[in-house]
Amino acid sequence: MQVAFGEWLPDQASHLNPGANVANNVYFAATSYKPFPSLVSYSSNNIGANARGAGSFRDSTGSVYNFVAKNTDIYQLASGTFTSRKGSLTGTDTDFWTFTQFGNYIIASNGKDAPQYYLMGTSTNFANLSAIATDGTPPTFRVSGVIRDFLVTGNQPNNTNRVQWSGINDIATWTAGSKSADFQDLPGSGGKIVAITSGEIGYVFRQNQITRMDFVGGATVFRFSTISPNRGAVYGRTVCQDDRRVFFYADDGFFEINGDKVIAIGAEKVNRFFENDLNKAYTDRIVSAVDPFNTLALWLYPSKDNTSNTTGICDKLLIYNYVTQKWTTAEANASTIFTQFVGAYTVELMDLISQNLDNINISLDTAFWNGGQQSLGAISNDYKASIFSGTNLEAELETTEKELYAGYISKVTGVRPLVDSEASVILKTRNRLADTPTASSSASMDSHGFNAIIQSGRYVRANVKIAGGTVWTHAQGVDYESTQGGTR
Repeated sequence: MQVAFGEWLPDQASHLNPGANVANNVYFAATSYKPFPSLVSYSSNNIGANARGAGSFRDSTGSVYNFVAKNTDIYQLASGTFTSRKGSLTGTDTDFWTFTQFGNYIIASNGKDAPQYYLMGTSTNFANLSAIATDGTPPTFRVSGVIRDFLVTGNQPNNTNRVQWSGINDIATWTAGSKSADFQDLPGSGGKIVAITSGEIGYVFRQNQITRMDFVGGATVFRFSTISPNRGAVYGRTVCQDDRRVFFYADDGFFEINGDKVIAIGAEKVNRFFENDLNKAYTDRIVSAVDPFNTLALWLYPSKDNTSNTTGICDKLLIYNYVTQKWTTAEANASTIFTQFVGAYTVELMDLISQNLDNINISLDTAFWNGGQQSLGAISNDYKASIFSGTNLEAELETTEKELYAGYISKVTGVRPLVDSEASVILKTRNRLADTPTASSSASMDSHGFNAIIQSGRYVRANVKIAGGTVWTHAQGVDYESTQGGTR
């Protein structure tokens, strides 16, 4: 009897769950699970502390600029080396940096220090944004985005609900009324502004409210429309964006904005799982990013399982494939993740990843070495630049629990994993739903693709593991070899 792994739905009961009970270190493609790669460090040095933000950009010539911030410094990552481009910063462990591209300018802000700018192709170091202001003074702000031709900022130290924007196509103009520059204090009890998205339209996320910004011109400049009056982004870095699709975590779960429609994507699927799995002592460490190539939205977070976590390093990923609308988890020890343009590498620089070419985990025929392509990047727990392009992590998938023969005991004599690789299997059985499942010993696959296990029970599920480093493509389910026993 073949049983597909199906959709991972941890918020549902284990018995008769319509999908998998476990789906770790994988992501769900169209009809099967696919492997999730390990995190590989590739920088020659590190930033010496947890990252508080990161951004990756290309200028008008296609050159790549990667920046990472910690409490005291902003670094540029180039050719595998971090170089400080701004020091003596004063952010705390609960402050984070936002990086926003405006033309060839990179704007960096944390709400504590003066906002910074870097002109790609010209600047060596970051400098105060006020140094290039010619009309008015830019505010200190925590977050920003680019809506149409304006740099839009939010969350000022004494006005946490204020949105203020620059002159049209001019980040040197900040006087209200000059070149359409102005500000707007958002009314109501929505709380602080925690994120601003970019594009033809923008969404201003408050803790408990979402407001849409539309450019209308004239004296009004922007029209503000509340699309979600009682739901926002409870933590600042839980908002990520792929074009006009925006994903975020609110205090009642995971949601997507598509158009102006706020869609629940985690309800009865992963919301309760995440609430129970999150280490509440480090909620400010949660950070999200999009992997556009694999159509994944990911949230990096510290889990409750990491009981020795006193530094706030995150250890787990919650992954949402926004095309298949399926969830999974993966393991990753990092302080931040971000969508990264990877710079080009020569053979001479490959020793930044491994002293031995035979041990390089990133395939030599991938686009990683050409530079300029988007990948999912991170700053790992050793504070180095890293990329999710290593060997496959150990995958674990577990089928739903079901009666193979309705009303009868099943005697299982073996399992064939529907996986295009070697895999081990543990069978879990019980006779009553009130019982704790009995687990068999782990059975290896023989040359015929068969894992020999002899075990009986009324309710049966199979736990399948694919060893880390194994090359595989698809995992679809299991095929039980069994016979019908008596009733119980």
